[in-house]
Amino acid sequence: MGSFSTAEHIPTEGLLIRIVDNGEVRTLDYQDATAEHQRSLWWGTAVGYRAMQAAAQALSKDELWSRDNLTVVSGHPGPGVLDSLNFVTGCKDSDRLTVMENPNCVSRCNSEMKFEWWVSDGKQTAHVILREDFVPRAFYELIDRRVYNEASEADDKLFELYKVNLSSRIWVDALDKNFSVEMIDASLAKGEIPANHDWSEKVPLQEAIA
Repeated sequence: MGSFSTAEHIPTEGLLIRIVDNGEVRTLDYQDATAEHQRSLWWGTAVGYRAMQAAAQALSKDELWSRDNLTVVSGHPGPGVLDSLNFVTGCKDSDRLTVMENPNCVSRCNSEMKFEWWVSDGKQTAHVILREDFVPRAFYELIDRRVYNEASEADDKLFELYKVNLSSRIWVDALDKNFSVEMIDASLAKGEIPANHDWSEKVPLQEAIA
């Protein structure tokens, strides 16, 4: 199977991501990723897609990255995020997407979830992390009130406003301003995270639910 030079096939530009799938270059558009979601999931879709743009750049130094051997671990359990990861990588469809959950996450978004992802291509791993101060603490507090059924009507309206704002902001700045990428010179197996991560021993990994 042939390879595709990044000099001819730019991994990301604008709303697009390019990735090899079954020997062909596929060009993906963010607008298609959002098409199946209502507005309430746009933030998750946006941050997941932008994270995969960061991974695409990191894993496409000389040759364009490929879906063939990808595995993904997500620290974020939100459906918009997971659908976005699958839209780009196909890993949920191929049973190679795992969600990292702490004991309090109950498979739902809450303040202890992590905006970080590990994307492995069979040779190396890109550890993608959203800038720590990008999401305000008040947003996490709103999430917790919703998870534990303590949200007011005003909270619900504010929550939607936050998501619209975050969805817009994630596209304004360059990827390297909002995301950091640590390269690991090894591929991680399905569901594996590095042993030195602070959750590596105490957090079960759950299969992404289709």
